[in-house]
Amino acid sequence: MVRQFIEVRGARQNNLKNIDVDIPRDKLTVITGVSGSGKSSLAFDVIYGEGQRRFLESLSTFAKSRMNQLKKPDVDFVFGLSPVIAIEQKKGIVNPRSTVGTMTDIYDFMKLLFASVGEACCPFCKHPVPTRSASQMIDHIRQLPQGTVLEVLAPIYKIYGEHYDTTFDEIRSKGFRAVRIDGESRNLGDPIELDEEAEYKIEVVIDKVIVQADAFKALAKTIENSLKLVGEGFIRFEIDRVPEGEEVDFERFYHDFACPEHHLTKGEMNANYFSFNDPDSACRTCGGIGTFMRAEARFLIKNPDKSINKGAIDPKLLGLSGGTWIWALVRSMAAHYGFSLDTPYAELPDPAKQLLMYGSKGEKFPFLPGEDASKSQTRHAGKLMNFGGMVHIINWWYKLYLKRNARSTIDDEFYKRVMIEHTCPDCEGRKLRPQRFCVQVGGSDLHQLCHCSLYELDDYLNGLTFASERVVVGQQIAAEIQSRVNLLLDIGLDYLSLGRRSDTISGGEAQRIRLSTQISSGLMGMLYVLDEPSIGLHARDSVRIIDTLKKLRDIGNTIIVVEHDMDTISSADYIIEIGPEPGALGGRIIAQGTAEQLQSHPDSITGSYMSGTSRINIPAKRRLPAGPMLSLRGARANNLRNVDLDVPLGVLVCVTGVSGSGKSTLINEVISKQLYANFHDARIIPGEHDELAGYEYLTGIINIDQSPIGRSSRSNPATYVGFFDKIRDLYAAAAAAAGKTLTKNDFSFNQKNGGRCENCQGEGTVTTQLQFMPDVESVCPVCHGSRFNEEILDVRIKDKHIAQVLEMSIGEAVGYFDDQPYILHKLKVLDQLGLGYLRLGQSSTTLSGGEAQRIKLATELSKIKRGSHNLYILDEPTTGLHLSDIQKLIDCLQQLVDAGHSVVVIEHQLDLIKVADHVIDMGPEGGNKGGMVVAAGTPEEVALMDGSWTGKYLREVLEAVGG
Repeated sequence: MVRQFIEVRGARQNNLKNIDVDIPRDKLTVITGVSGSGKSSLAFDVIYGEGQRRFLESLSTFAKSRMNQLKKPDVDFVFGLSPVIAIEQKKGIVNPRSTVGTMTDIYDFMKLLFASVGEACCPFCKHPVPTRSASQMIDHIRQLPQGTVLEVLAPIYKIYGEHYDTTFDEIRSKGFRAVRIDGESRNLGDPIELDEEAEYKIEVVIDKVIVQADAFKALAKTIENSLKLVGEGFIRFEIDRVPEGEEVDFERFYHDFACPEHHLTKGEMNANYFSFNDPDSACRTCGGIGTFMRAEARFLIKNPDKSINKGAIDPKLLGLSGGTWIWALVRSMAAHYGFSLDTPYAELPDPAKQLLMYGSKGEKFPFLPGEDASKSQTRHAGKLMNFGGMVHIINWWYKLYLKRNARSTIDDEFYKRVMIEHTCPDCEGRKLRPQRFCVQVGGSDLHQLCHCSLYELDDYLNGLTFASERVVVGQQIAAEIQSRVNLLLDIGLDYLSLGRRSDTISGGEAQRIRLSTQISSGLMGMLYVLDEPSIGLHARDSVRIIDTLKKLRDIGNTIIVVEHDMDTISSADYIIEIGPEPGALGGRIIAQGTAEQLQSHPDSITGSYMSGTSRINIPAKRRLPAGPMLSLRGARANNLRNVDLDVPLGVLVCVTGVSGSGKSTLINEVISKQLYANFHDARIIPGEHDELAGYEYLTGIINIDQSPIGRSSRSNPATYVGFFDKIRDLYAAAAAAAGKTLTKNDFSFNQKNGGRCENCQGEGTVTTQLQFMPDVESVCPVCHGSRFNEEILDVRIKDKHIAQVLEMSIGEAVGYFDDQPYILHKLKVLDQLGLGYLRLGQSSTTLSGGEAQRIKLATELSKIKRGSHNLYILDEPTTGLHLSDIQKLIDCLQQLVDAGHSVVVIEHQLDLIKVADHVIDMGPEGGNKGGMVVAAGTPEEVALMDGSWTGKYLREVLEAVGG
């Protein structure tokens, strides 16, 4: 019998109330409900968790012992499960090497395309160079007359920021003994002195052979080895001498075999030749990351009012004594260029500051050792030397430090103090060694293709042609790339590029990327569980994700989506609503059926919003931007097109636009980082812009996101909002009144050797690790889950000990602490935000993103000071929130503005946008077609503006509520 439903019976996970539910198979089912009602518990903890656990149980004991085992969810049974895949919105990718291209495997196909059909050019003159295997090179050399003397050479490139000696040491370590420098032969066994500031043409001498029959086999092996060791895949054959009586047509020999001018030939390539994760291909300076720490001159100055001799410069650099080489060089340079080291640094002329920080640029001066000079310094008295500059010295030190196996906390702190992250100065952010970009396909190199938008890449692939001998291979690889690119285009990610770092994309974008890889697999009979796939999508693009989900369903898969987006809910085959309230008051099935059935269901909160019975109303009166402005000029970061913008302060501002239009770049990368640099940390580098004026009207900047309020299970609302210390003070006072010698610290479950239960170390549970079974977590048998020892639990206030207080809900605690104004104020703010159901001691790891964000907002609301004017920035705060929760969020944001603060929200949710005082719409499209302000004004004004996608959909929403 084929099962028609996934049958869940007796689900009690987290706050679920022993629910039974049937979810239709091969359908698109949406699970919705207010934030914290138990949606994710049902979809991920029960259905996905049980499906994944059963799969892992089918593995061998050996395999299970090497994998993290999933705990069995608290459910009686689940029937009708298929192989299950969860596609969550969590980013979870912090590796700077991960990109959109590597996440989707498209970059692997790009590497294969370039290795298979790439056309090389000379690294010096860009003339096309044919690609040859070692055997093909030998076949060509056979044409030379017997007895011809041939020299085999390979170009060598100086390592960025290193001395020439380092380059020569590396060549020696690979077994080579001679080089040519600007055509002159030099033995690597002899000392070679070169001007470090000058450029030289250096080639390593690989071999010198006489063309004869018995030499070719050994020469082929030499060529193969040398192509791997030196030359970055390029090699040169120079005819040194021709036998008497023989003639060689040099032009004919090099024609179609090498560069006519430099005689370079390109060796065969494999895919790793283009891999920034391969040490032999990655940029030598940044190791394939694209960024590198560089010293910043302003951070080297410890006190500009002091002189160099009195400690103006960080002592870690110059040394505590005056007898170091750097001190001697600085003194010699000051004497030569005529400035005093006793003058305060701030009063030194600019040329002197440039000399100190960036060196003499190759100009030499006589070395003058000091009175306390060492013998080695005295020996060099009068010798002409140059000074590299303190910035360059630290950069060099840092490179040496990275090569060391041992790391030092002191050194780490020093480098973090004086250095900041920049685009790599060697590869300029391209991650690979420069010679890799001498290979092109269709006139473009790999970096260009990986940093254009996906719709531009699609256009490029459509127009790509191949040489006749490479058509079969090239078309096959290009087709694989194009099919994957089209999937990303179909789900609204056309503005991304393959080179975009994974840690810079949103959770919604990461989820849609993973979704595209599942579609490309073409599997059927699967169960997919998704968490809000509409996140980060403009109303214009939400239809794309709905169509994608339907495609997955139509090929024979079951789709379960946790979602709040009304368009997605309305498009579902079946809807399950959990509620009616969050937390302990939720966890029940309050409605299920089709969209039409929910709209007529009397208990369905979602149905009431779908039918229009409930709605978020437009404010009776909007605040007019009559106060000061934040004035941004010339913003050019990422895709921003020299944006000039005035952001009104003292009002609620929404920044909108289609995905990839530049909203987050404008607010997070430019405005937020510049303000953070002004108020907190000058080491923060904002996105490129000319000026940001008006920040003097602000007291500070606060970014409120949906990240967890704590990574540890010990973190909870009481500790985060900051009133648990006051509660501990009350219990310490009660203990003293009872004659007990207990302190405030004894009432902390984090304090070792205090009042916590040492058997469970204040966790309340004990975890037993089993070898190939999931860890078993049980209530601590000593404290019975209270987390404290008996002495602490004997202390009571109003007949409750501290463990019972932590188990109280916020709503209950409002009445319990009605005589404690400080605690009561913070509890009331939490309760007003709809968080009254949370327990004071509820672990932060059990909170949803929306709950965590509202706790952060409550923290800010509870400590508002008169006269302060902060700027609060929120990026898509409606993520994970039901429409009823969005109303609470809006009330909270309005409170912040009413208290004299400014709020800027990056948002797609139209119900939040329509209540804003001022809207800034970016666009008109995403990626290279965006980056401009297309509309600004009240929601009503933006709704009337042509060319604004947000305006188009906002107009429909305003008309629906009579706006």
